[in-house]
Amino acid sequence: MFYWLELNKGKGLKKMKNNRWNILWSCCLYIIAALALPGQSDARVQLGQSCSLTGATQLTGQELHKGAQAYFKAHAGNAIKLLVKDDGYEPDRCLENTEQFLKNGVDALFGYFGTPTSKVAVPLATEHKVVFFAPFTGASFLSDFKTNPYSFVLRASYATEVENMIRHLKEDLDITRIGLFVQRDAFGMAGVRGAVQAQKKIKGITIIPPVPELPDEQSSMDQWNKFWKSVPNYRRNTVAVGGAVRQIRGQAVEAVILIGGSRPSALAINQWHKIHFNVPMLNISFVGSKSLASRLQKTDNVYISQVVPNPWDSSIPLIKQYQQDMNGSKYSFASLEGYLNAKVFHHALSRVQGKLTGQALKDAIESITRYDAGGVEISFGKDDHRGMDSVYLTKIERSGKDITFPTVTALSPLSVEE
Repeated sequence: MFYWLELNKGKGLKKMKNNRWNILWSCCLYIIAALALPGQSDARVQLGQSCSLTGATQLTGQELHKGAQAYFKAHAGNAIKLLVKDDGYEPDRCLENTEQFLKNGVDALFGYFGTPTSKVAVPLATEHKVVFFAPFTGASFLSDFKTNPYSFVLRASYATEVENMIRHLKEDLDITRIGLFVQRDAFGMAGVRGAVQAQKKIKGITIIPPVPELPDEQSSMDQWNKFWKSVPNYRRNTVAVGGAVRQIRGQAVEAVILIGGSRPSALAINQWHKIHFNVPMLNISFVGSKSLASRLQKTDNVYISQVVPNPWDSSIPLIKQYQQDMNGSKYSFASLEGYLNAKVFHHALSRVQGKLTGQALKDAIESITRYDAGGVEISFGKDDHRGMDSVYLTKIERSGKDITFPTVTALSPLSVEE
């Protein structure tokens, strides 16, 4: 070696220096990766997200993904890679995406979009012992730690949202006769179950038309068809809402709770307003606030339930950080939820001890207690796979072309927009 250096003195010394720099640079990269994921020895964590990026719910799905990416880019660098596949809010496509993610060995399934899609994906996560984290749905079965031990939901349940809406209707406006407008699938059923549960808790509430006995997985097709004939509904990814609109308008209904996507819900509300049916109309959080509001011809008496704080309220530390990291992009409730999902997941990774496995990540999430995500508190547990129960009620307000979503503490007396 010394003989070679003597003959090639300049080139040899240069090569030794390059080798030293390469070793030093590799050490720096290792340290940076370790800092990005405290407690982790692996520099790259891969997450799989099946999401609605096209179709009727694409605006909300895109916002959800955008928020998560904004957090990971600002705070995880190259340590976390979020892989996304479009499912158009269709279960069959979601199932294919999930099978591919698991075949490729992702470390977790993250931020899935919707109830019917999550319903086909979560059994695979359980089978492969892969964490299924923060789906964009409040369906209760996803936080059932006995049936789905690797599934964790961050947001409040649909049952909690619906109960809060019914309580406001009863306590603020003394409304007792409530109609349901729902999507004809597992998502809509989650809302119906929530309404039936709330009806039992809150005295004096009547659901119109009455909800028949709830069918289950073992029920026949005839039983399901009979049920859906009684409950005003539309089919997923369609706007065939005319029958449900007429069914509700023909009843002595004082308010309507909508469990649906933005396009069919907006079309139903527009049709009701057109025939001067101006009762309070309260939408579940899944609807996508901006997407719904942009499609409405009138916004009087239209409310939306939310599961995250107002994304324009920078007095909350989480929101201030979110607004900075969105880097000029327009704010929305959906992107804020995606951002919060990513932040809590990143925190969970920091608690993993040793090698990252499904069980290690599951244990880390279950160990999170009263984590302050910036004015928003998150808690899980071995027998508690839902991180938050907070719900907020917002009202759509329009001034010219500007649309805002102020949080309200009580429903307002009925008004008619000119």
